Amino acid sequence: MKKINLSSTRTLTNQLAIFFTVVALVMGLVSYIIFYAALHWSEDKVGERRIEIDKNEAIQRFIGGEEGEISIDVLTHAYNDVQLVPLKYHKYFKGRDNFVGEVGYGTESRMISFSYYFKDGVKKPVILLSDINQIEFGQYETVFASLIVITSIAGLLVVFGMLLFRLSQRLIEPINHLSEQLTEQSGNTAHVFDIPKGSASEFNILANQLNQYRHDIHALLKREQAFARYASHELRTPLTIVKGASKLLERNVSDDFQRRQIVRINDAVLQMSTMVDALLGLVRYERSEDDAVIREVSQSEFETIIEHNCAQAKDKNIDVELIFHQAPQLKATPAVLNMVVGNLLRNGIAATDQGKVTLEVSMERLRVLDNGPGFNETTNPDGHGLGLLIVDDLCSRYHWSFLIKNRSTAGCEASITF
Repeated sequence: MKKINLSSTRTLTNQLAIFFTVVALVMGLVSYIIFYAALHWSEDKVGERRIEIDKNEAIQRFIGGEEGEISIDVLTHAYNDVQLVPLKYHKYFKGRDNFVGEVGYGTESRMISFSYYFKDGVKKPVILLSDINQIEFGQYETVFASLIVITSIAGLLVVFGMLLFRLSQRLIEPINHLSEQLTEQSGNTAHVFDIPKGSASEFNILANQLNQYRHDIHALLKREQAFARYASHELRTPLTIVKGASKLLERNVSDDFQRRQIVRINDAVLQMSTMVDALLGLVRYERSEDDAVIREVSQSEFETIIEHNCAQAKDKNIDVELIFHQAPQLKATPAVLNMVVGNLLRNGIAATDQGKVTLEVSMERLRVLDNGPGFNETTNPDGHGLGLLIVDDLCSRYHWSFLIKNRSTAGCEASITF
């Protein structure tokens, strides 16, 4: 089952729609409750005002000589004697000087008014009972009014919901469109980013900047590849001349000192040739990374790398040990591998005064272990040749993980995880 990413912009529109729907339903429910309460409150107030008018008429009639129970109209009856009022209503004005309000429920609800009036200096009660239920909204009217309110609220919710949905799409859809292009056209440097029509102007600026950045990066990469390619070709000619001259000088070597100098020249030429081959191989890899062939690196290749980079170890009487567990499978050319591993070996040899330097190889990674003073105390932290910074850059281009750290006993451990 595919997991839904709630933090994605692709689901943000739906999240906003759900949030707005919940808020709108709550507001609609609160609005309906307020409307229903206001309707009943207004009915009660109208009934109270009506019964107050009827009370004034009843008092005038009682002062005029009428007694007992009188009928104000078909709905309202007035009394000037508490004993004439039905017993179930006595509790509403017992112990009070006045009372006005609706009591009872449904068809038994009545509007009651209780107060006093004076006749010939005598204080007498006046009680009015009005069948207010007959003039209030019935069940049909209440349902009809509720439907009107609910329909109006629902219509407004639909209209505002559609407006919010279109607005959120206008704000979020350009982001989704750009994200799809970045994902689908990641390797297509000729692709031009665009956004849907009608999007905000800021998205146009964002798309234009993405196009400009991609163009600048592509141009920079082309310049870098061209420089490495042309420099490598230009270096081949003088290297060939130096190599040929060294061979000619080697024929007329007369003493050990000259022979050692010839060996040093040949080693330097070999290292330069390896560097040139590595640069060319790196350019070819960057131009066709997906088509690069994965090859199995044998033990003999690592032995050759050690042989080509252990001249200083022989002078310092340091052993270089190879521990080979399993052959790794890599895209790197022999020249690139020789340049990376050779640099790590030369660093380890330079930092070690006694003991040995170990190259350990497995399918997942390789490690170079030395017995020097440690990485933090090394006088040349950038290494020799291309340096550790360049080694780290080469590893990142082949998607390797490069790490150098101090060992728990002594020396450094440089590891490359494939």
